[in-house]
Amino acid sequence: MKKDTAIRYLVDAQGNPQGVYLEEEFWQQVCAHVLGQLEKLFPVEPILQEPLNDFELLKKYWDLRYDLPTDVHCDSCGNSSSDWQGDEPRKFILRAANMGGLLSFQCQCCNARVTKCHFKDKVTVTCTPHPSCACASR
Repeated sequence: MKKDTAIRYLVDAQGNPQGVYLEEEFWQQVCAHVLGQLEKLFPVEPILQEPLNDFELLKKYWDLRYDLPTDVHCDSCGNSSSDWQGDEPRKFILRAANMGGLLSFQCQCCNARVTKCHFKDKVTVTCTPHPSCACASR
């Protein structure tokens, strides 16, 4: 490795900076520091666990006259599933469940929140677009 070739600045046809090329030997010397700085700049968001225990409790004590529906539909982007737990890859992630019959899902296409409220004689469904989604302004 030579000092004058260890780092090369890459430019486009107009001379605008595009990136930096590091020789492999030099990269091995600095990669831990560079990747550490990258993690600080772009921290990984924690993966939220689905409240499946709450969902199982709801299923265990389900006493309404109809079966607990497994279908979910996103009005924001049109994403749909006949069985939200059976999809691979998953189209909807459970975000909340309670004994009162509320189930809330996050659409994996547009991040909208689909909320299903189960009552003794009906199910109401609302879809709230994610603020960053273009469909939120419709």
